[in-house]
Amino acid sequence: MARSEINIFGTSFLDLLSGALAAVIILFVIVPKMSADQQEALEEMERLEVQVDELASLLEQLEHSVPDDLFREIQDQMNQLRQNVEQLRGEVQQLSNQLAQAQAENQQLRQRVEQLEDVEQQNRQLQQRIEELERELERRPQQQQQTGNGISDGKVFGVNAELGIAVIWPEDVDVDLYVVDRASGETCYFGNKNHPFGNLLEDIRSRPNSGDDRYELFYQQQITPGTYEIYVKIFQTSRAPANVEGYAVLHPGKSNEYKIPFPKRTLTQVDVRYDIGVLTVTQNSISLN
Repeated sequence: MARSEINIFGTSFLDLLSGALAAVIILFVIVPKMSADQQEALEEMERLEVQVDELASLLEQLEHSVPDDLFREIQDQMNQLRQNVEQLRGEVQQLSNQLAQAQAENQQLRQRVEQLEDVEQQNRQLQQRIEELERELERRPQQQQQTGNGISDGKVFGVNAELGIAVIWPEDVDVDLYVVDRASGETCYFGNKNHPFGNLLEDIRSRPNSGDDRYELFYQQQITPGTYEIYVKIFQTSRAPANVEGYAVLHPGKSNEYKIPFPKRTLTQVDVRYDIGVLTVTQNSISLN
């Protein structure tokens, strides 16, 4: 029995098929830009799948209602549409994977940039520290060079020495420096200036004017390692007070000079011992406790 030519292939079906084909065209345009329009492409894919399902349902209804040639043509178009949809699905998945990979690489780059910024900050801090050290090195020669009988050219107050212990005070007071060698128990001071472990340069009994900048000095021409007690007194016939400062210096005036300043001491009583500290001396170092 011949198929009846009932024409239900009307406007609605053509609209649906046109919409599906339009959706395919839109996806072919959008998919290459998936990184920017991923959400829109996925939504369009879902709408396309719904339309394909609706077309498949209509085909079942049309199978016995349209001529064979027209039915096969529509069926071929449906098959092609399904293939396009599957192809687009694969491309969407591939681009989604590429997008995820790009996002991961972007995150890694951000972390790397942050690390580089940290390194740059550290470099700036190191550069500032280097500049500070350079300025300090520039100042040291000026600090080390003393006027009058000071420290310069490997000498302490005009005396060749490898170690010096010096004290000074501005008042017109007779202050005496004492250095005790703990190993021998001997004391170097104004009453006994010369010992195997060192010598006292000068006993300063007064300062006749405010410009008098003489130091009372104990020195070693050659390093004598040991432990030395350092203290000061106001001589019993003098008067108080006196504000005493000073330092210990190793290898004075040389490139490896090392100086330890003494804490300032105010001597308020006559003939009373005021301790400066205990100096430990080796061939290459000094320390004060």
